[in-house]
Amino acid sequence: MIETVLGKISAEKLGICSAHEHMYINMKKCVDITGNEGEMFYNPVTAQNRYETFSDPYAILDNALLDNPVDAENELLLFKKDGGNTIVDCTLDEIGRDPLALRSLSEKTGVNIVMGCGHYYHKAHYSYVKDASVEALADEMRNDLLVGVKGTGIKAGVIGEIGTSANMSEDEKKVLKAGGIVGAETGKAIHVHTDLYTENGFEVIKILTAEGVKGEKICIDHIDVWLRPDYIKGLLDKGVYIEFDNFGKEFYVSKERRFAYDLERIEVLYDLIKDGYQKQILISNDICLKTMWCCYGGNGYSHILRTVKKMALDNGISEKTYNDILSENVKNFLR
Repeated sequence: MIETVLGKISAEKLGICSAHEHMYINMKKCVDITGNEGEMFYNPVTAQNRYETFSDPYAILDNALLDNPVDAENELLLFKKDGGNTIVDCTLDEIGRDPLALRSLSEKTGVNIVMGCGHYYHKAHYSYVKDASVEALADEMRNDLLVGVKGTGIKAGVIGEIGTSANMSEDEKKVLKAGGIVGAETGKAIHVHTDLYTENGFEVIKILTAEGVKGEKICIDHIDVWLRPDYIKGLLDKGVYIEFDNFGKEFYVSKERRFAYDLERIEVLYDLIKDGYQKQILISNDICLKTMWCCYGGNGYSHILRTVKKMALDNGISEKTYNDILSENVKNFLR
């Protein structure tokens, strides 16, 4: 059985899933503010200024906030219209998790929502995380998974996305270890945010497996920003899941920090499938920016069900294989 914000459902009812999204999120505290921001930095995102974010998504601070319930409902209904059944929402308290809002959203749309738990990377951490013991952090996650979040009775169904930085801090390692303890106890799957341009996935796996977590319950997220096939295959050979979760993000901040393009992602995905790794792959958009919502001119949660799917089919990936990644793989990861 899978825990959703409306209660337990059978894994078979998950249907077509996006394995990692955010329906509500506030990433403002994670944006580096240098004092040299452009004149539009503190303006709200509009159709007239969203062009500012095409290269740098944080050229407008408001882009880091998703908090409108009407827009969220409309965006999720578009996902449902295109055949989507389930969203795994990996938002954590520090960046805007709202169990009651997620429950209302699921009730209104009929889309399953699986909620995450834990702590994000150190820049977002609440102050108490620094002094909390591993066991205290583990107790938090146990409560969210087994009792419910902060007295709501609404239970998380997945651990994460636990945050790690390029140079993993001691507090991040502590949270990761706590997640590993609870993951091993409960059998719950663990999503781990990894830095986009480094290769610390191996250290993440080492910490989690040391606590008894099985490889098939670990997903190393964000491996598709800077595409490194050898690194990706090295992770897969450890028996974990990897996630292509930046479809729709093709930012060019600089030559050193550009995002891969969707077609490049599909080409690597095809090679991984050809090499026999199909069952260890998850796919999503990881929507965390206003300009990714359709109402702000973005591709929306359905991007992986429409354009990305067409790319996949046009480049040698069968429809059955693609649909299995969106359904069977998520089901096997979560249950």
